[in-house]
Amino acid sequence: MRQIPGNPAKQIERQPHERHTMVDSALPTGRLKPPFPGTGHPSDPRAPGAFSACPLPGAGVRLVHYANKASAAPHETLAYSAWIINDSGEELTNATLVLRSFTNAGMEELHYTTAPSALSVGPVPAGGETELVFTYVVTENDQSHAGELVSAMAVQAVTVTGTKLWDEHDAITPISLPS
Repeated sequence: MRQIPGNPAKQIERQPHERHTMVDSALPTGRLKPPFPGTGHPSDPRAPGAFSACPLPGAGVRLVHYANKASAAPHETLAYSAWIINDSGEELTNATLVLRSFTNAGMEELHYTTAPSALSVGPVPAGGETELVFTYVVTENDQSHAGELVSAMAVQAVTVTGTKLWDEHDAITPISLPS
């Protein structure tokens, strides 16, 4: 269990996820949405500028992304937290949250009701962390698809020594069925 910074009463259980380091440091660090069109997942070694798994646990940047409710019904407001955690041992000079997709079970593209004005969080000290919060009001249309909301995000960052880091995490929120 990981205790959420700033809220000692709230804990979450993290799903295992991969940590990645960019191999080709000559590539630009622009937004990765989609990561590499037509090449598959960014950890695919055949992708240009492929990411590879960090060899040491805790050697990188982590994204912990979750909703404030275990399930939701129409007209309820969900608050999605995206925690960017620097466990690289170095200051991150450029950490940016990348909004990959936000969909309901009907695969419709959704839009957050409110979002931070900037997704670049700038420098993050070694061992530091920062939170970005997004909200969404669940609609009856979301419920009509009888499934879940999937908020997919990634974080990319650069250390002071130029190492490019990446991680991703999806927040999945079931929608309650009509009574």
